[in-house]
Amino acid sequence: MKLRLFSPLVALALLTHAAFAAERDPMARLEEALQTAASYEYGKEAQPLKTAEQIVVTAAKDPQQRAAAEQRLLAALGAPATRDAREFLCRQLFFVGTTQCIPALEALLTDPALAHMARYVLGRLEYPEALSALRRSLGKTSGTLQVGIITTLGERRDGECASDLASLLDSPDSAVAKAAATALGKIGGSFATEKLSLARGKAPAELGEQIDDALIACADRLVAEGKGPQAAGVYRAFYAPGQPKRLRIAALRGLVSVPNADALTLLVEAIHGPDPELAASAIGFSHLASGAPATRALAELLPSLPTDAQELLVAALGVRGDRAATPAVAAATRSENERVRIAALDALGAIGDGTVVETLLGAVTRAQPNEAPVARASLERLTAEDVDAVLIQAARAGEPKARIEAIRALAKRKAAIALSPMFLLAMEEEPGAREAAIRALGDLAAESDLPAVVSLLLKPKSAGDRDTFEAAIEAVFRRIPAAENQARPLMAVLDSAPVEAKPALLRLLGRTAAPAALAALREGVKAEDAAVREAAVRALADWPDATPAEDLLSLVRTLTEPTPKLIALRGYVRMAGLSKDPARSYARAMEAAQRPEDKRMVLSGLGTTSSPEALDLVEASLADESLQAEAGLAATQIVDRLRQRDPNRAHAALKHVLATTRDPAVRQKAVDLLNEVERFQDHILTWMGVGPFTEKGKDGEALFDLVLAPEQPDAKEVPWKRITQGVGTWDINLDQALGSGDNQAGYARAQVWSPAAREARLELGSDDGIKVWLNGKLVHANNAARGCAPRQDLVKADLREGWNDLLLKIVNRGGGWAFACRIRQPDGSALEGLKVEAK
Repeated sequence: MKLRLFSPLVALALLTHAAFAAERDPMARLEEALQTAASYEYGKEAQPLKTAEQIVVTAAKDPQQRAAAEQRLLAALGAPATRDAREFLCRQLFFVGTTQCIPALEALLTDPALAHMARYVLGRLEYPEALSALRRSLGKTSGTLQVGIITTLGERRDGECASDLASLLDSPDSAVAKAAATALGKIGGSFATEKLSLARGKAPAELGEQIDDALIACADRLVAEGKGPQAAGVYRAFYAPGQPKRLRIAALRGLVSVPNADALTLLVEAIHGPDPELAASAIGFSHLASGAPATRALAELLPSLPTDAQELLVAALGVRGDRAATPAVAAATRSENERVRIAALDALGAIGDGTVVETLLGAVTRAQPNEAPVARASLERLTAEDVDAVLIQAARAGEPKARIEAIRALAKRKAAIALSPMFLLAMEEEPGAREAAIRALGDLAAESDLPAVVSLLLKPKSAGDRDTFEAAIEAVFRRIPAAENQARPLMAVLDSAPVEAKPALLRLLGRTAAPAALAALREGVKAEDAAVREAAVRALADWPDATPAEDLLSLVRTLTEPTPKLIALRGYVRMAGLSKDPARSYARAMEAAQRPEDKRMVLSGLGTTSSPEALDLVEASLADESLQAEAGLAATQIVDRLRQRDPNRAHAALKHVLATTRDPAVRQKAVDLLNEVERFQDHILTWMGVGPFTEKGKDGEALFDLVLAPEQPDAKEVPWKRITQGVGTWDINLDQALGSGDNQAGYARAQVWSPAAREARLELGSDDGIKVWLNGKLVHANNAARGCAPRQDLVKADLREGWNDLLLKIVNRGGGWAFACRIRQPDGSALEGLKVEAK
């Protein structure tokens, strides 16, 4: 089913029409769209509605346009229109509606088809008149319409309708009575509470449950209005023994939130009570009871509770954030239950102070897989003022693992007061703490501290610390935006630095990429010390741009040491890809490369390019057997990017790769690319055809399985004719060859001569379904619905020596109708020696 493309003239006309439409008065466009939309029904063309909605939404931002749009919507609403169209018009009034639209919407509140949408809009218009309209409709409606209006008034918390709603509590329609109870609960207040309480005594069971929920909601509203004592009376009634558990839980929550309602006593009683669900709820409400006395009272409960309740209460004490609970929570970290210990370690992060540092460090160093991460996170979260000082003390002395964790926590906390101690610890005896302190300097040191950190790198406690100092200085670099400021402290000490420190300094200078650093590296490659020379070469090779490319190429040509030479070549190859003329740069690299492994590195870089010149360089290496695999891979990589611009050059290069390279993976890559380059080549365009065939009551999908005359070996007088129309460069357009139409089938046949029996691959494309017979045997069937493209189906086939009969059935479901076919080798490469005749 081919896509129908617009012609250039049609496209130009559409663009012209769009430009003209954009210049027209939007209200004129709205009227036009609304006239068309009047006949809209769900599932049909909705573009007029989309146009109208776009104009309305835009008009809502401008008072004058808004009024104009509203008037046009009201006019359309009053004119004949479908139900779906009128619902759409109501919805648009939500964007631009004012008091002007309220009468029209009110009139629809009694219309079963449109009442829902009219109520939706009225319920969202912020005008008193809208609420008045909804109230007036209460007495004019019944059933679901009345329920909807009640619900909307409740959502709007319209106190003026409370009396009307109260009168509906004894409605014979249970849905109306329930809706009225719910709405009164949302409105709240003393009046609603009184009326709901009176109705509760005589209400049937189902309505009674609704009134209970509404009374709880009323009490919640009373608390919000500062009427706690009145709310407490409602809550106490529902908290009484014998009340349903859901109501007791809701009432307990309410009582805890009411000042002077003896919340703490209620919580303690519930937590200690026999009902585990109520106890768990009480623990969850404990954050509502404010004050240190409440915290202490709750904390005192911990040892006497079951483990599940302990876990919940510890977490709740953490949520309270009151440090009065710290001793009890710290004690809970020694519980026999792991879940309680984890909850306590987590809670200490919120309420702990310096007194819990030792506890948390101990939990980390015990290295329990579930506890250590929680304790470590809590150390980072502690907010008390004394925590950093306690951590510093722990970092200075104690068990090595705890010291390391204390240092790590100070670094994570970005504790500024820990910077000076870290400089001292970075030179201390214990290796673990010393390494942690050096890393902490990377997290804590500022630009002004960089010279001091560099000075420690020059003469560390242990030579092995230099790598750690180097990483720390890199971390400091990330907080220094100016490269010159990164490099300056390094340059200041480079000349006088101990030889063993210079490699680290040079590597760091390379990472700054400052101009002054480049000069230092150029001097470094001349140093007498081999390690210094190698570090300088490595830093040049890692330079972020191609500035030192010539330096590196010179080093490749002159260095005799294999490792620095390889590093220089690696850097130059990388920079060749950054240069303005990569092919020339790679050519120079290939000239300088001496060993096969060096040339392979250059070929690897060449594979990232996409120019014909680079392809020439790669092809030149195909003659070298030791480089064939890498050269072939590089060639296919270049061709993959070049083939769209220069398919002929790509085709020749791939043929060259296949002629010279034996590596299976490279050959397959070349074959696959060749198939893409040749995807429109060698298609069979010589066919006999017959059709179209249709069958009454059969669609295209059914025709696919129907055996028609051309498929029957003994069929006579099938009117085959040579296909001369619709023959493209790679496909056959059956609309032109056999005649266009939906739900029809056609056939094409040809004879293919092969000089020998061989395996082959049929590469097929079709719009829509396709069946294929080879020498009378069905070899492929795909009842597809698609547009035609090359190589959609790949089918294994066995050609016999001499002539082979090829028959295709192509079924059109709708739209375009076409097919494509070619015969290739099993790997997709060209199959030579075939001849095709239409007969």
